[in-house]
Amino acid sequence: MNSSLFTSTKRFIGFPCTHRQWLADSHCKFIHGYSREFYFEFQSSELTKEGWIVDFGGLKEVKSWLDDMFDHTFLASENDPHMALFEEMDQKGIIQLRVLPNVGMEGTAKYVFDVVNEMIKKQTDGRAWVKLVEVRENEKNSAIYLPEK
Repeated sequence: MNSSLFTSTKRFIGFPCTHRQWLADSHCKFIHGYSREFYFEFQSSELTKEGWIVDFGGLKEVKSWLDDMFDHTFLASENDPHMALFEEMDQKGIIQLRVLPNVGMEGTAKYVFDVVNEMIKKQTDGRAWVKLVEVRENEKNSAIYLPEK
């Protein structure tokens, strides 16, 4: 049995979206925007016949999902007290509302990890998985989600 692990990486850039961290005591409580980036590390102990962990050209489902979730959208935490207003704005075509458990970088990193990890496991029949996800809101700030083994 081979106990070695291979790691490959992929970065998706250019996802302009807005959010607010309503629990913040700072200016972060206001709606503001960033162009988010997503960095993935994929792992496997077994490579494809081509010698890959994942086929980067085969990540169209991941890219499509990221586009739908984070391209010109408004992200709200599921417990935001103004959710009814955001839902009304979404229904009127003012925003494209996406609801996450926590819209902060840390919460977004975990949310993206959970969704994309399932996609990768399904696509590779469990042969590969996501090791970690980094979500960057700008050149200065990011969060990384790395699950405990």
